[in-house]
Amino acid sequence: MTSLSGLWLTLALLAASPQYTPAMDQSQWQISGDQFQCQMQQNLGAMGTLAFSKKPARAIEMQLTLHAAHLELQDVQGQVVSAGWQPEQMAPAVQFSPTFINAKVARFIEQVPLVMQQLQQGYWLQLMLDMPGQEVTLTVPNLKSSQALAEFQSCIDGLLPLSWAQAREFQLFYPINKRQPSADDAAYLKTLALYIQQDKAVKKVLIDGYTDDMGSSIANRVMSEERADEVASHLIEFGVNKNKLEIRAHGNRYPAATGDQTESHNRRVLIRLIRTQS
Repeated sequence: MTSLSGLWLTLALLAASPQYTPAMDQSQWQISGDQFQCQMQQNLGAMGTLAFSKKPARAIEMQLTLHAAHLELQDVQGQVVSAGWQPEQMAPAVQFSPTFINAKVARFIEQVPLVMQQLQQGYWLQLMLDMPGQEVTLTVPNLKSSQALAEFQSCIDGLLPLSWAQAREFQLFYPINKRQPSADDAAYLKTLALYIQQDKAVKKVLIDGYTDDMGSSIANRVMSEERADEVASHLIEFGVNKNKLEIRAHGNRYPAATGDQTESHNRRVLIRLIRTQS
């Protein structure tokens, strides 16, 4: 079937106004994913693939990827269209353009949630591909999508609450003589604790306490340790294994900033996650 599809596509590209629709028996959404990424993808035969993907703390993206070596994208415009058996006037006026494009990939972000809503209603997608010397209209069938969309949403619901880029390092800042995290910081620590518990690659959590230089060296060291201990206590309360935590108190050493106007930046606790390399 692959070689026949490739031949059909090659012949279609020679036509004055080529159109391509993948074989219906191959037009199924495939769901894959884990805690770090969810994907709903359809194989477009010799043309390539179309995939929706979602990562923690990022918007849902749609990506068209061309596989044929002789095809190169210059522009792509998309729209929602009626299914092959529906009257054309039933299709909603939903159009979308790529946020990023190169010769082989077109990535869409804006309008993607609305596009997915239309898929739920049974509509198809149509992509107008502008390529050197030719334009191709690619129609993407959308068959039996309700179950696939439900599985995709279920995967999204199980994503980690933060991305690794967000979770790997976080700083808490303190008013003078305060030891407890603020209410906002405590709420973030709860979310961070959930991430640490679910990301099995996180093997160690470094908690470093710092102060300004307004007190004695001994007092500053004690204060930095108490702040770091409070952060550790919150993480343990929220379910983090205490054996993963390493607390270090630096007092007024290693200032992040200097000068009277920046002392507040030195009253801080820095949390860093250490992850094993896969």
